[in-house]
Amino acid sequence: MSKGYYYLVAGLPDLVPEEKKLSFSSTEFREMMEDELAPKDHALLKLFYLPFDHENLLNLFFKDDKEWDERGNFSKDEMEPLADRKLAYTADLDAFPTYLSDFVLVMHDEEAPESRVEAARILSADYYEHLRNHSNEFVRKLANYQQDTANVLTALNGRKYEIKYEQALIGNDEVTDALKKSRSRDFGLKSEVEHIEELLQIFEIDNLTDRELKLDVHKWNFIEDATFFNYFTVEKVLAFVQKLFIAERWIDLDPEKGREMFEKLFSELKSGFEFPEEYTLTYGKKR
Repeated sequence: MSKGYYYLVAGLPDLVPEEKKLSFSSTEFREMMEDELAPKDHALLKLFYLPFDHENLLNLFFKDDKEWDERGNFSKDEMEPLADRKLAYTADLDAFPTYLSDFVLVMHDEEAPESRVEAARILSADYYEHLRNHSNEFVRKLANYQQDTANVLTALNGRKYEIKYEQALIGNDEVTDALKKSRSRDFGLKSEVEHIEELLQIFEIDNLTDRELKLDVHKWNFIEDATFFNYFTVEKVLAFVQKLFIAERWIDLDPEKGREMFEKLFSELKSGFEFPEEYTLTYGKKR
């Protein structure tokens, strides 16, 4: 049985944004959870921060002059050698996830992808495959949801603007196969992608900001449903950080919407850790 975090919520600071800023960041949350979670559960949490490492690594390889994203798990000092051919082959690649180490070697190969877009696609595909093979059910569900959503939206954009999109799809499975071949409205994916109809409706929204908001709200609700029965386990923490990422994003895009999401997140977190009737106020179920 997963470790129960009965009193974790009591140790969290108030989730109340101050003007255009949150009272604490997702980076601070990860650091705080290192003392609250068992090592294996903290490792689960860090999985969700890896996309920020992806961006940092791609910036190094393609020499993009962008600010270092501190939300990544690895520091600039740790990652900079990976972009140097000589240093990469002597670096301790075991410190990184296998798929990330493999990607570094691919980038130093003679047939390395020339464009950042293609490199990012390869990295994303390997990341989702890494998550989809994980033993944690929520990690697998979220990976499937995110990959399927990204692929469906890519195909819808390609279809709308009459551009070839097949090579831009992430991964290789039944969903990508259908997106490449089907000409039906829902690509024949009604049984494979449960939320395909919602995605089709959201895609029809003309205003891009409204569309992005609807997509994030949809993801928020998916996360909520996927962890509904996880009363005290690490999945509640994993769901929390995913929602925190969404709230952070909207604080930057639309401070008012971001504050609304953050307040909703705080409310959900408080209610989500209430004890169901079958539990006592001590550890475990009633006997």
